[in-house]
Amino acid sequence: MEKAEQFRVTCMIRQRLFENLSDEECAKLDHARQRSEENEEKLKVSMVSHLSTLNDGIIAIFITVMMLEIPYPSSSAEIGTFVWSILVFAASFFIIADFWYDSKGIFQSMSDADHLTVVADFVYLAVMALIPVTTKWIMNVQSRDASICFGIVYFLTVLAQEFLRFSALRRKFVHYRGLIVRLFSIRLARIWMLIAVLLVLSWFVPQFAAIAYIILPVFSFFMPAKKRNKIF
Repeated sequence: MEKAEQFRVTCMIRQRLFENLSDEECAKLDHARQRSEENEEKLKVSMVSHLSTLNDGIIAIFITVMMLEIPYPSSSAEIGTFVWSILVFAASFFIIADFWYDSKGIFQSMSDADHLTVVADFVYLAVMALIPVTTKWIMNVQSRDASICFGIVYFLTVLAQEFLRFSALRRKFVHYRGLIVRLFSIRLARIWMLIAVLLVLSWFVPQFAAIAYIILPVFSFFMPAKKRNKIF
C-alpha cells in the first residue's frame, strides 16, 4: 500500500508539472526513475574496484617518475650523489607504500563508493603527489622551510586519508554514524598532536624533524599489521 500511495503522489506531482502527462507516461517515467536508481547503486558498488585500480595505477606512476629522476653517475666522483639519490628514492618509496597499504585496507572495508568517496580519494591522491618532491627537498636541504613544508604536506595526506576512511565507513555503518564521528575525532586529535610536535621541532630543530619525518612512516610500513594503527 505504501508503494502504491507513493506512486500515486508521484504521479499527481508529475501531472501538475506536465499537464498532458497520461497515467501510462507517468508509469514509464517512474520505471525509468527506478532503472536509473538501480544503475546508480550498481555504479557505487563497482566504483570501489575502479578507485582501487586507479590508485594502483597513479601510485605506480609516482614510483616510476621518482625512479627516473635518479641521475646515473657519469664519473666516480658522482657515485656519492648517485647513492644519495637512491636513498631519497627509497625514503619516498616507502612513505608512499605506507599510504598505499593503508588505502588498500580502506577499500577492502568498502561495500560501495558514492560521490563523496570519489572526491575524497582524488583529494587524497592529489596531496600524496606532493610527497616525493617534498621528501627530496627535506633530504637535500635540511632547512626550516623544507621541514615545515614536508610536515604540512604529510599532515594533509594523512588528513585526506582519514577523510577517505570516514567517507567509506559512514555508508557501511549508517546506524553508528555518531560513534564513527566520535572515534574519528579522537583519531584526528592524536594525529594532530603528533604533527604539531613535529612542526614545532621543524621550527626549532629542522634537522631532527627531518629525520623523524622520514623514519616514522617507513617504520610504520614495516610494522606488523596489528600494531600499525597505534602510531597513526
